[in-house]
Amino acid sequence: MEKRPILAIMYDFDHTLSPRDMQEYGFIPDLGMEADAFWHKCVTAMKQNQMDQILAYMYMMLEEAKGKLIVNRSMLRALGKDVQLFDGVSDWFARVNDYAESKGLVPEHYIISSGLKEIIEGTPIAKEFKEIYAASFCYDEHGVACWPAMAVNYTSKTQFLFRVNKGVQQRRFG
Repeated sequence: MEKRPILAIMYDFDHTLSPRDMQEYGFIPDLGMEADAFWHKCVTAMKQNQMDQILAYMYMMLEEAKGKLIVNRSMLRALGKDVQLFDGVSDWFARVNDYAESKGLVPEHYIISSGLKEIIEGTPIAKEFKEIYAASFCYDEHGVACWPAMAVNYTSKTQFLFRVNKGVQQRRFG
């Protein structure tokens, strides 16, 4: 049986599949903050501490949540249901898959995002992705987020492009 070529499509999430940053749909309002105030605090922390901007927002999420929210995996995933998607995104995957298959291709969709993996996993489109490469937290013995486990910034996104390519190549020629 001949192997069909794989069509790997990579997506960012915030401002690509969704109009705003995912934290603005539930997390920031749940803190009782306005989005601009939260992001300003992130930029301030980033500059004062010479931090990577992704680590700065993850740090600020945990700092601002102290005494207000318990940040755990299920809470973050639950936020995904409220993330707004651009019109057409929900049925995009079926349309692209049908077209690719009609051309003899095997479609695969991947997320490579500086947003949070846990929130993306809670969105209605999460099931469409072969893999979600995104920032994520590690959790303490009580299941509470305590530290960044993975930060995906602009330069590290290229690493994930290579990972996808390597995986596609291994399956095709391996």
